Amino acid sequence: MTEDPALSNLTGESPAMAVAKKLGGRGGEGIFFGMGPWGLVAGLFFSGVGYFYLKRGRDQGDAVKIGCGIALLLYPYFVSNTLYIILVGAALAAAPSVIERF
Repeated sequence: MTEDPALSNLTGESPAMAVAKKLGGRGGEGIFFGMGPWGLVAGLFFSGVGYFYLKRGRDQGDAVKIGCGIALLLYPYFVSNTLYIILVGAALAAAPSVIERF
């Protein structure tokens, strides 16, 4: 007996969730903007650091701090993996200090 492709998805999930699961995603279970709770916490933390850099850079007229501040505020919207959020955030947070030193 052949299975009708239209009836193959009887689990009640949306077609978008089924495609996300086939592509290796978690299918939207308990995630917000594609990230888990620790990714959300890390994103909020690095966004706070970005706000600090943006404010400090505007006061000092430092373009590097302004740029890193904007990048820290925006990148969590585009990165959903918690490990990448932490790695990119740490690199962007350290960049003004490293650039100042050299």
